[in-house]
Amino acid sequence: MKYKFKLIIVIILIPLLVACIAGGALSLRQGIESFRGQDYRRAFIRLKPQAEKGQPDAQYAIGYMYYYGQGVVEDRDKAWFWIHMAARLGQPDAVEAVKILGSAPPVR
Repeated sequence: MKYKFKLIIVIILIPLLVACIAGGALSLRQGIESFRGQDYRRAFIRLKPQAEKGQPDAQYAIGYMYYYGQGVVEDRDKAWFWIHMAARLGQPDAVEAVKILGSAPPVR
């Protein structure tokens, strides 16, 4: 009986897990498309949750938008934070940006 119950739970949870993962991938793809289309506000809304979950491409894009004030108020401290988070995960554009920005946060 316990085995059947566990099996039923697994059968129910797998599609839910797949839907959650697919939803995150869709949000990331839509966010990147908005970013490339220069719809920065929409890109920020779609990418910020992905960045917070540790997705490096989203982290770099959020940092870029903060750095240039695209879709958000310019904030170099937040830009530095997000770009460095992405660089730590090996995002290539972020790694290059860190070479330019430096490894220390901006001084005020």
